[in-house]
Amino acid sequence: MKPVIFSGTSEGRALCEQLSRAGQQAVACVATEYGKQVMPALPGIDVHTGRMDAAQMADFLRGAACAVDATHPYAVEVSKNIRQACAQAGCRYLRLLRPRTRVEGAVHVPDARAAADYLAQVDGAALLTVGSKELHCFTAVPDYAQRLWPRVLPAEASLRICSELGFPAAHLILMQGPFSEEMNCALLRMSGAKWLVTKDTGEAGGLPEKLAAARACGCTVILIDRPQEDGLTPEQVRRMLLPQRPMRFPLFVDLTGRRCLVVGCGKIGAHRAEVLLRYGAEVIVVAPEGEAPAGAVHRRRAFVPDDLDGVFLATAATDSRAVNHEIFTLCTQRGIFISTADNRDECSFFFPAVRTGANLSVGLVSDGSDHKKTARAARAIERMLQEEART
Repeated sequence: MKPVIFSGTSEGRALCEQLSRAGQQAVACVATEYGKQVMPALPGIDVHTGRMDAAQMADFLRGAACAVDATHPYAVEVSKNIRQACAQAGCRYLRLLRPRTRVEGAVHVPDARAAADYLAQVDGAALLTVGSKELHCFTAVPDYAQRLWPRVLPAEASLRICSELGFPAAHLILMQGPFSEEMNCALLRMSGAKWLVTKDTGEAGGLPEKLAAARACGCTVILIDRPQEDGLTPEQVRRMLLPQRPMRFPLFVDLTGRRCLVVGCGKIGAHRAEVLLRYGAEVIVVAPEGEAPAGAVHRRRAFVPDDLDGVFLATAATDSRAVNHEIFTLCTQRGIFISTADNRDECSFFFPAVRTGANLSVGLVSDGSDHKKTARAARAIERMLQEEART
């Protein structure tokens, strides 16, 4: 009675990783060989490759515990088939949705055809970051072969579609993400784009980096709005599928002279570096910006894997999900304690709210469901320690 996860997105892959780490079993369905390649080999997770229609899905789902639709937010037909198959197979349907993004100043359109219609009324080159399946809509744009620059996956099928539609090879950008703001800026400048056409793919799809690049390059964003549908957040789905985990054991260790790495120097990163310094650690902060607390070594650049050499524990607190995930993966491979600020499931330890006083040290963590409760409890403990110090 394994759950079946229709994947193809980073959220689907993350859910499979969480189930695997919890010792659970599941079947991950991906439509293409490319989808299979980007799905990591995970204990307990079987991968089924190949497209299925609704009838084939219904046969596949018979006896499954439930089906999680973690397909792309714009894969409307696929989601429709999964819902229909679940109804036929008597299987519970769970729709996993990534959060929507509110984009101020963008030109909002309902679909790819409307985006093409808008481009037909304006001048200037456009960088298309909508994939290959809907590129045919943009052949309606006057002089599309000269004005438009499609960015698609480096797959044979994508190249064939672009070629058949008449897009010149010199205008094709065949690359696999994730794309940084700097890379998006480079492509916008290279193409001379005045317009950036994209979908609301959320943080997982690199939308923040696209929007930042468009602002930096003075481009206008044409945003294809997401289809309206109801669903569950990744955290809600995870809680439904995973058994309740026990609380973390409060392990107190001597950090004196031990090398601790903090990647990111925003509010969270700087605070964590300061706390580690208080406990005698040798703290290295890696971040191109921000100000590390006095006593820490600040390497003003982006993270590189060699930063983990000789490190006892690390914390990933950048504003990039992809970078934080990379650090988590490398630390897991090397056996380094890691706390990831933006994903509780990518933590081998939870960074606690620390309160000290009267020769006592208290670290407080929660299950991640209520940060305000943790803050209230920490303040109460602080008052108790202050009172104890006065007695």
